[in-house]
Amino acid sequence: MDLDMGENTIQQKRTRNPFAMFAPLPVGVSFDEQDEGENIVLLLRAHIVTLVPALLEFIVLLVLPLVAILVARAIGFNLASLLAASQIGILLLCWYVFLVGLVFYRFIFWYFNVYLLTNERVIDFDFRGILHKETSYANLSQIQDVSPRIIGFFGTFFHFGNVFIQTAGEKPEFEFINVARPDDVARAILGEVRDEESEAPGEIA
Repeated sequence: MDLDMGENTIQQKRTRNPFAMFAPLPVGVSFDEQDEGENIVLLLRAHIVTLVPALLEFIVLLVLPLVAILVARAIGFNLASLLAASQIGILLLCWYVFLVGLVFYRFIFWYFNVYLLTNERVIDFDFRGILHKETSYANLSQIQDVSPRIIGFFGTFFHFGNVFIQTAGEKPEFEFINVARPDDVARAILGEVRDEESEAPGEIA
């Protein structure tokens, strides 16, 4: 397993942070379809900056009941004349339970949508919902081209972007979306492809 990439070397020290968005050799990570002798070289999640819109959404929804009450008072609408204090309290409780559930869903969506590079293939785990997950993969021997791309101010400033992988497999193109250090990711994939090409047929290393 060769991850030496010159100035952009991916550290070969194992990653122990379970929430890492760029995790070389992650500790304690495995998946159902993992073959014997297959090792995870790199685990990727969308860059943490991509959660900023969700954070802003959370802040808006958090203060929305207070804003609604202030606006109602400003226009002379007396909510207390329609609902008892206990009923208002129940409505607020339901609202914030919904908000907690929404935050939890956003986090789970980010946490479980991962991309994996192993010594045998690239894998895209696409989390669609609590009970719905799609998995796509391509063997390293099927990879024909890898292109990293950083777009826009935030992508350049925080160094994240997309990695496009052309394959000869059933799924002709893989996209690693909004991942950190896309240039290093592309080099790591190409390094594993070179290692795969140098192996004897059927060999797993």
